[in-house]
Parts: sequence; structure tokens; C-alpha cells
Amino acid sequence: MPKSRQDINELSAGQLNDYIHAVDILRARSAADPDDPAGYDFQAALHNDVFVGPCEHGSDLFLPWHRAHLHYFEKLLQGTDPPRTANVTVPYWDWIHAQPTGKFPAAFDRPGLSSPGRNLSPTPLPPDTLEIVTTETDPGKFGGFPEAHPGGDYGRLELGPHNYMHPDFIGGLMADPGTAAQDPIYFSFHCFIDLFWAEWQRRNGSPPPTSPDHDLRGFLDQPKHKVADFRDALDLDYAYEYSEQLDTAFGVPVPPPSPPRELVMTKPLEAVSEAGFTMELREKARVQFRLAPPPDLGRWVVVRLDELKVPVTGSYTLRGFVHPADVEFRRDDEAFARSYGVGYVSMWRAHHGSHGGGHGGGHGTPHGPHGGHGHHGGHEPPAHHPTSCTARFDVTAVLASTPTAAGEHVLTLQYVPSPAPTGEAREPAGLVAEVALKDVLMEVYG
Repeated sequence: MPKSRQDINELSAGQLNDYIHAVDILRARSAADPDDPAGYDFQAALHNDVFVGPCEHGSDLFLPWHRAHLHYFEKLLQGTDPPRTANVTVPYWDWIHAQPTGKFPAAFDRPGLSSPGRNLSPTPLPPDTLEIVTTETDPGKFGGFPEAHPGGDYGRLELGPHNYMHPDFIGGLMADPGTAAQDPIYFSFHCFIDLFWAEWQRRNGSPPPTSPDHDLRGFLDQPKHKVADFRDALDLDYAYEYSEQLDTAFGVPVPPPSPPRELVMTKPLEAVSEAGFTMELREKARVQFRLAPPPDLGRWVVVRLDELKVPVTGSYTLRGFVHPADVEFRRDDEAFARSYGVGYVSMWRAHHGSHGGGHGGGHGTPHGPHGGHGHHGGHEPPAHHPTSCTARFDVTAVLASTPTAAGEHVLTLQYVPSPAPTGEAREPAGLVAEVALKDVLMEVYG
């Protein structure tokens, strides 16, 4: 029988105590020997430290890498103090539903699971998480594309909810990829991401991975270390136990696959203002483009952002709106957002200058939580994150529901910098230099 991963709010007192007990033992190992691979610090460094792992983002490796990280962390927990810990599993944090008490589950205030500096301010949840899991049927669009894929890289689950939750909703150590896994909430947060993947696989027939033979860095000394090894959760000795509210949330039919679509037109969009992209962002925290699709061409219209730069000093979100040219953009107006919103893209900051590709530190500075795991052998680590990405907004429905006499609409991209790790708002102009892209284009499919 596979072991059960449960909602952290539904653990018994004994189950929660056993989980914290196991985590405490891993921390004690690191206190005794910071370089102990079986200690908490080393396991956190698999995500935090570009020289130990590093973790994978921005491709089809994102979901299997984090599944592997959870798997081996869980095995260490189970081996800390058997038989007491033999059946301990990582509990998931269901962050698409409001918590019974406070912003985070009460368990994360307990010694052993608490972390200073989290964002305790009221913060909206990403609006599209459940929709992505239950309606997206394309594997690449859901979980990411192979490296160097011409049509994109990040999947919707990562570029939207995942990248928003880290810096905007949770904050604290989780706001920075370089410290994220030092907060124990990381494992329960990513356990829920993994649950989404498992549910998506169940709903869509568990399609084969696109990079099955790719090695997952950080786990090469483990018996399972390839993408194909982490396709099926049951093969890894765990299964998810859904809460009643999750059962209800996922109890919707799987939509039929979308019919093949042929790209019949690509057209660059012209900026409304002559002030320039950066100046518009700095002065108004938004940029606008003219959008005039052909009236009789195609049934699907997409706006594509090409080579959207991955920031290195902070995180931000671009919110997309398509509205008639004679309708003024209204910032923070919920009625306007409901009528004209077409989606968002969250850009999580780079990992000490290396999340986003390149070759990491370059100067040999150790990034581990205890200063270990330095630059071994003088070789810089390979790139593991893209420096830029492609993002798309499906604007078909909004165009159809808001016809204009002249046929002209405006695409507004609103720039929203992520708050400080503890939740304080940042000035919009602060990160403008980090917001860059190559082209904004309209794609029409017939």
C-alpha cells in the first residue's frame, strides 16, 4: 500500500508531531555537520545552491525535478527515527482554499515549521490555478516545454500560480529562490504543486514525459535520477488523500482536446504612446499597444510576448487587459478586470543571478545556507533556467464580447512589482529596468 500524503490541516496531532520530529532530526544533523547530505540544510541547498543541484525551472523538467526533491526528502524523514517516523509523509498545503485560521495553516506557526519574515498581509490568491489543472490538456502548456522549444518554455502552472505564490503570497525566505527551501513551508507548498500534477496526469491519461532520459541534477547519485523515473507517483510509494473540498474542486469533467489550429497571421503590435516602453512603465506602471484583429480571419486570437526577460533583482507580475480603444484603463477596478482581463504572467526573480540561465555566480561564492557547497573544481555550473521566456494571452473571448465600431482595441500590460518579503508594497518604478521584452505580437489561428 502506498503511503498517504494528506492535507496538513487534516493531520492528527500525533501525525503532525511525528512530521515535526522528523524535520527536527534533519535539522540536528545539519547543526552537527553542515555538509551532511542527510541533513536539512543540504536538502534545502539542493534547491537553493546552484553548485549542489541546481533546481530546474522554466522547462519540462520543473515538475519531475521537484517531485524528485520531495521524494528523497520524504525518504530521509521516514528514516530518521523508525518505527515512529517510518510512515511519515510530506503533508500538502491546500492554498487554493481559505485557511480555517489566518493566512497560512496553523501548523506553520509551530516550532520546527515556523519561519520569520513571511508575508502576513492579506494577499489575493492566483485566480486561475484550478482552471489550469482542470481545463488545460496540452502537456507542454501545462507543465513546460523541453529546453530550446521554439514555442515556449515555462508551463502555465509555473509561470502563473507558482511564480506568483513564492514572492507575492508567501514571501519571507520563499520570495528568493536562493533561500526558498530553508522555509519548511516550501515542501508543503511544492507537495500541492505535485498534487496538481498527479491530478492532471489522472485526468489526462498520464502522457509520457517529453524528456524521459534527461538526468535530474542533484540526484545523480540516487538510484532514480531520470525524468522517466518520476512519471508515476505510485511507483514512488505515495498517493494523495484528497480533502472533501478538493474532491469537489476536481469533480468536473475533462474537456475534449482542442482541435488542431493553423497559424494564419502574425503581426507586431504598435505602441500607443511614443514615450517608449521603459518610460511608460516608469511613469504609469503600464504600457499599451494597438490591437486590431482582422474581422473575418480566424477563430482564435493570441497576444504573444517574445523574450520576456527573467529579472535578477526582484519579481513582478504583468497583468493583461484587452479593452476597446475608447474605454479608459482603470487600475485596480474589479469590474474592469472582470470585463477585460485576459490573464497574467508572474516573473519570479533569478537565483542569485543564475535563475534565468547563464553560469551562476561565476566568482565562486558559495550560496548554501551555511556557506558550504562552494565552487568545486573551478567549473561554473551549467545553465538551468532560461534568461527569458515566451508568454501568451488568449484574447479571443474578450474580443468577441466587446466589439467596437472601428474594430480597434487596446492591449494594456499593467506592471505590478512584487512586495517586499514581509509584505510591504514596493514603488512601481523600482524594478522597471528589469522589465524587458523583444516583441509584442498578435497571432491569428484559423
